[in-house]
Amino acid sequence: MNIRKPNSLFLLPALALLLTACGEEVSAGEAVAGGIGIWAIGSLLLLILVVLAVIDLIRKPYPMEKKLIWGAIILFLPYLGAILYFLIGRNRSSVF
Repeated sequence: MNIRKPNSLFLLPALALLLTACGEEVSAGEAVAGGIGIWAIGSLLLLILVVLAVIDLIRKPYPMEKKLIWGAIILFLPYLGAILYFLIGRNRSSVF
């Protein structure tokens, strides 16, 4: 039985309708540019968060095993790993 995944192109008219229902008309080019801008800002914030977490991890006097584990978590699960590191990894030596 061959099951096809739905194509995401069917969402474009719904997105255009949603954007035009906001009160002002938005062209398709503006909608795409706005989406790219949001994506770029999110990517930049992710990069800053991960870099800060890695720098903090390198500077702390943790055992090498703990640094390797947290480094892997931060790099393989960027948002979640960096947030978890700042919430529980920095201050508690018993974690990992």
